[in-house]
Amino acid sequence: MHLLKEFFAHSIRILLGLIFIASGLLKLIPIEPFELNFIDVGVANWLTAPIIARGLIGFELLLGVFLIFNLAMNKFTIKATYSILIFFTFYLIYQILTIGNNGNCGCFGTYLQMTPLESIFKNIAMLSVLVVVQFIPAKWSLPLPKIFIPIFILTAFVSPYILNPPESLIKGHRAGAVNYSLGLKRIYSDTSIIKPVIDLTSGKHIVAFMSLSCGHCRMNALKMHVLQQRNPDFPFYILLNGDTAMFEKSFFDFSKADNIPYSYFNNDDFFSFVDGSLPAIFWLQNDTVKFRSLYTDLNEDDIRNWLNTGAVPSTNDTIRKTPSVQTDTLK
Repeated sequence: MHLLKEFFAHSIRILLGLIFIASGLLKLIPIEPFELNFIDVGVANWLTAPIIARGLIGFELLLGVFLIFNLAMNKFTIKATYSILIFFTFYLIYQILTIGNNGNCGCFGTYLQMTPLESIFKNIAMLSVLVVVQFIPAKWSLPLPKIFIPIFILTAFVSPYILNPPESLIKGHRAGAVNYSLGLKRIYSDTSIIKPVIDLTSGKHIVAFMSLSCGHCRMNALKMHVLQQRNPDFPFYILLNGDTAMFEKSFFDFSKADNIPYSYFNNDDFFSFVDGSLPAIFWLQNDTVKFRSLYTDLNEDDIRNWLNTGAVPSTNDTIRKTPSVQTDTLK
């Protein structure tokens, strides 16, 4: 009976530790939805969200390791585990109150999607297991030299930055040609295409070409959703391509980008605009490409500055085209 009780105590403690490690690692790649969730709810900004996200992931990894190896249980691990589960539960309640019980809470990244309410029930279940771990402690633990504790702490908090560095630590990549006419007028003359309700050939617009089935497109659409929510005057427009019956619901469930004007562009001409690479984001002024963004350099301050002054971000890595070249390259 004693051995059975000891086995049970070890099993549930190790299981809880594995859940924390899985939760942290699954959030890490991709980490962007987890970061954007903090911005979307309003508890962080573009600078602090990457730090908060990686800090919480590191803390989860640390708790997972400490639970598995039965380290500092009474002094630290039990109390810290209670704290993070209660913190996430209150955060999820705040999320429900501010933006509703919608979409994926991000507790297990994009791999196991749960609504905020479902995640609250998950946290309650984990708190219940933690109570059992606290009151039926395992008496045996693997003897480890004390030097392992600072090694575990350092590894847990540094690994999120190594495995998925913040965008600010990666040199921005400015890609693609600029200063040519994109040629969107032909979209309005093609009877096989659903015409955008906005005249994208006049004024300033940021037009994103995306596929419904493209994972990077969904990530980019989620970031655009957050930017649009924070800046309703940003002139975003999305041109979508793909099987609506199969992918439309999952695309918008993930990205929440239905707050951005969009239309479908489901013919082969779609790909002549994007050079075979998606998503493709064009900053347009009177149909002239002024800048091309990637996800990493779609920056709130840069967009605001361009709208106010006309100055685009640094284009050191871009190719400059003249309008005459564009006539030959786009068909």
